[in-house]
Amino acid sequence: MALLSAKTRFEQNGLTVPFITAWEFEKMLIPKLGIRVAPGGGAHLIFADETATDRDEHGVLWARQGLARGQGKALFPDVHAYRQKRAMFDLLCQVCGGKTIEEDFDRQLYVMNSAKGLPIQEGELTTAPPVCRGCAPEAAVSCPRLKDRYVAAYAEWNHSWGVSGILINPRTLAPLSKDHTEVSFTDPRIKWVIANRSVNRLSGIRHADLQTFALAG
Repeated sequence: MALLSAKTRFEQNGLTVPFITAWEFEKMLIPKLGIRVAPGGGAHLIFADETATDRDEHGVLWARQGLARGQGKALFPDVHAYRQKRAMFDLLCQVCGGKTIEEDFDRQLYVMNSAKGLPIQEGELTTAPPVCRGCAPEAAVSCPRLKDRYVAAYAEWNHSWGVSGILINPRTLAPLSKDHTEVSFTDPRIKWVIANRSVNRLSGIRHADLQTFALAG
């Protein structure tokens, strides 16, 4: 099968399927777990059949997920771990997969859920990749998590902070909770997490007009 370009677009029920959305044949897998004890006495979580691609550049263990974009049904609002991580690192638009840095080198646009009723804050943590100006209106209207309750801002800096994932009990190797936990790279618990989202810290915040998505003020 030919590899898909990041900007290959798919639609379902008249809606654009965002680049980071997972599809039904992209199953997330958690292999058999184990513990490795370092020579110095420290221990960390491992996959029993771990390969070099299971960890990111920070040494964090990531859940495995199939690559079958466009096959079967789009699973709104599930997010594909690898594509989310790639979009966060390369500043790709979460909707079309294009490079937002080519649109504006100095700042990127973020459109996020406003369930707390607050604008995007300086230093805010997020698992949401940026969006390009052309896709922002569509994201605000089509995304179930954003519709009628979104905020928007430009960020001048996007810092890699940590991950969101499932924390594992070091004694039983069972999940401590079904809920995802955000863990920074400096947190000792990072050794016991199976990540499925990148978490970035935004700074240099300048708010955007919610109608035009241009810089406000």
